Amino acid sequence: MERNTNRSPGRPPNHKHKQPTGERILIKASQLFLENSYQDVSMDDVAKASDVTKASVYYYYKTKSELYTETMIQLMYRVRAQIVKLLREEEPFYTRLLNVAEAYLSVSIDLDTERFIYSAKNMLSNYQLEAIQNAEESMYHAMEEFFSEAIDQEEILPINPTFAVHAYISLLNTGNYKNTEGHMIFSSAKESARQIVGFFWKGLTNSTFEYK
Repeated sequence: MERNTNRSPGRPPNHKHKQPTGERILIKASQLFLENSYQDVSMDDVAKASDVTKASVYYYYKTKSELYTETMIQLMYRVRAQIVKLLREEEPFYTRLLNVAEAYLSVSIDLDTERFIYSAKNMLSNYQLEAIQNAEESMYHAMEEFFSEAIDQEEILPINPTFAVHAYISLLNTGNYKNTEGHMIFSSAKESARQIVGFFWKGLTNSTFEYK
């Protein structure tokens, strides 16, 4: 007698991987979209990277635009959670900014959301574009609270927190810059973080900080 698994067509079995299939698809899709443009990533590519069938990808996400939107949103939320965790540590604000920078640069994340949206703008609905932008704003707002706290404690000058956060992230993104030969500006994530945060800190405090 044939066993009835009550599994919908296209839905993959979960015994092969410990990680839930939908979550694995999102993570693999995020990697592909970060490394390539929207147009250069197909649902076949996502399926192969996730070690599932294309039907399985479509089971969770009906269209590539839907998958792209969700990967960008979840990426923002994951980065936000990690940044907030580091900014909550009982350390001077400079040290916390340095820790965030090194972690951010170590995984080579480039959150140039405008670039990501531009590559897929004609393929996404207004609702999807707004959802990605809202996720990005959520990350920035969470960081602004820590900058405001540092201002209240007189660790930094009374600068506009929104401006400070956007400037900080923009500077971190420059740390991922590569020239045409694939060479980066700095030799390591640690060195990049030290240089960037040192430069940024001078603007926040009108002083330098010698990192050891």
